[in-house]
Amino acid sequence: MIRCALALMGLAGLAACDPAGVAAPVAMLNGDLVVTPPEGYCADPLSSRPRAGFAVFAPCLTLGTEAPVPTILGVATVQAGAAGSAMVAGDETDLRDFLIGPQGAGLLSKGGSGAAISVVSSQAFDGQVVVHFRDSAPPPMDGLGQDEWRAFTDVSGRLVTVSVRALEDAPITAGRGAALLDLVLKGVQAPAQPAIPDS
Repeated sequence: MIRCALALMGLAGLAACDPAGVAAPVAMLNGDLVVTPPEGYCADPLSSRPRAGFAVFAPCLTLGTEAPVPTILGVATVQAGAAGSAMVAGDETDLRDFLIGPQGAGLLSKGGSGAAISVVSSQAFDGQVVVHFRDSAPPPMDGLGQDEWRAFTDVSGRLVTVSVRALEDAPITAGRGAALLDLVLKGVQAPAQPAIPDS
């Protein structure tokens, strides 16, 4: 869990938090995937499990690290599946249709109950499926709102899921939630391959 309150009003009083690192790329799955967070965001070292393919990103100031306040406040998670789990490219529409149906709602819910999920919008395009939904169940972390933006995509043969939620005390519009999701998605990449020297 994130150690300091994630309320906008509390940002100025976070000096008591312990330093938690700097905003830097996070190597996941022993380097098979690299996540560069948006400006002003850092990985939470207590909640993240990079070697297992899971990371939580929050405004650096909420983790006790000196950094500018992000233009969009929220919390993001990145989760990567096992090698060979890629399933989005070529099946975007089918996956989108599944996710907005009764069975898919259960998959979107943190608690596994589709009854708590209300889909606001969905998109399927160019190797990505994005769903904006509202989850009336308790949030995965204290202080988060009910609206979630979640994207599914393939990176290096793995299914990657990226989720974004706003702070309960600082809700954001649908457009800004989608914008933050896009910023996080752009930072999820395969590691750069070393250049092959000319022979």
